[in-house]
Amino acid sequence: MSESTIPPRKGFDWRGWGIILLSGLFALAVSFVLSGRTSLMMALPVALLIFAVGIRFPMIALAGLIVMIMSNLSDNLIIAFGAPSLAKITAPGLFMLLAARYAIYRDLPYVPRVAICCLSIVFAMKLLSATYAMRWEMSIALSIDFLKEAIVAILALAFMNNKRGFETVALAATLPIVVICFLGLYQMVFGDSPTGFHGFSRFTDGSGRFSGMLFDPNFFAAIVVFTLPLGLFHLLNARGPVTMICWALASAILIAGLVITESRGALIGLTLGLIVLSTSFTRKQFLAVAAIAGVVVILAGALASDRVIERFTSIFSTAAEGAAQDTSTEGRLASWTVAYNLFNEHPWFGVGLGNFRLHYQNNALENGLIFRGEGRATHSLYLEFLTEQGLIGLVLFLAFAFFGAVSFFRSAAIARSAGDELMARRMIAFCSAFVGYMAAMTFLQDGIPRFLWYVVSLAAESYMIMRCIYADHPALKFRTRRVVHPFPPPSR
Repeated sequence: MSESTIPPRKGFDWRGWGIILLSGLFALAVSFVLSGRTSLMMALPVALLIFAVGIRFPMIALAGLIVMIMSNLSDNLIIAFGAPSLAKITAPGLFMLLAARYAIYRDLPYVPRVAICCLSIVFAMKLLSATYAMRWEMSIALSIDFLKEAIVAILALAFMNNKRGFETVALAATLPIVVICFLGLYQMVFGDSPTGFHGFSRFTDGSGRFSGMLFDPNFFAAIVVFTLPLGLFHLLNARGPVTMICWALASAILIAGLVITESRGALIGLTLGLIVLSTSFTRKQFLAVAAIAGVVVILAGALASDRVIERFTSIFSTAAEGAAQDTSTEGRLASWTVAYNLFNEHPWFGVGLGNFRLHYQNNALENGLIFRGEGRATHSLYLEFLTEQGLIGLVLFLAFAFFGAVSFFRSAAIARSAGDELMARRMIAFCSAFVGYMAAMTFLQDGIPRFLWYVVSLAAESYMIMRCIYADHPALKFRTRRVVHPFPPPSR
């Protein structure tokens, strides 16, 4: 009898529940070592409850993980309440949860072979850079940090042996950002919260730009860009008036939240993402999106301040004049110039992971560029790879990202062949979110690695996940018969 036909166990499963108990105690023991004793004892009942629910309902566990990543929950709880670090126990907790679920339900996790292979190559390149970096210890430390984020991404993908996996990810990613943007709009109307709602809805000092649960509005805007296509997908494919109204409000809140971040790079990324999303539109959806765009432009022109409008329109003036229009743009151009100079000096392998900042000051002074007395970031994910890991590192990462974008389209093709048009459109929405986010990262360095590497890994693995979801579909037998799956068909 194959594992996919193993009947469920009858009676009370002492071994399974014993593994649950041991797993929960192990996860808590790890948190005890890494955190404070008082905080741990306060969190004990909640942790055990979450663990038990996650074993019975794995999609809830996946949703909780995505919410934690999207809302920067661990860091904000530490800063606001002195809580123990959830991030440090995420990996052992997920591993024990998967092990306990297998012990009880014989539910083998999904094994993301493509993501494991790609992440291993990236890790090897990062670790290799320590052999020639000026500050080799920094390269090693950042490589270890990357390894931790990669492990969390792989464990998160292990929950994708369920057809509702992508739907769960979309909802868990979008709804927390909707709430955060709503809190930002609330503060715009009624005044800033003294604590920024305990760090989950901040406005930056000085500029007054909305930065959500992060300290930088541009990074938060990039995350909003990722969630907007997913929100629009639910709006355009709503099947009832109540659902349509709810997602219309959610999409409006996301758009308004993006506007008050005043991020020009995010606007460019959103434009590219929506172009990808439009490939799945029907004629009615095209008309609906055109109407939404018209309303957004009218409301933005009527309600946005002159400063916000001037900031966004500076995109066109900068492109037309080819010169820096403000300090922000000037600083980015300075970082990009230094990155280009360093690439010319170290073209193949770069200066080493995390070592761009060490080279910035001297190079900026030599070329008469803006100098602020401290090392600066590249302000571009791709230039960060180019300068720190060279042309080889950049090409590998671009190949990883391009493969992910193509995988989403191939996933949509599989779903469409299986007659699941809604799933096909959902995969195009994910591709749109991915492309928009990666485009926005043209103007941002790797500042939120856990989100970045989870998104890239999900994209790269999406095609294989979709093959497994529809492995038993009659119309696709010829596509999947050569694939050997190490887990039973996912639940419907």
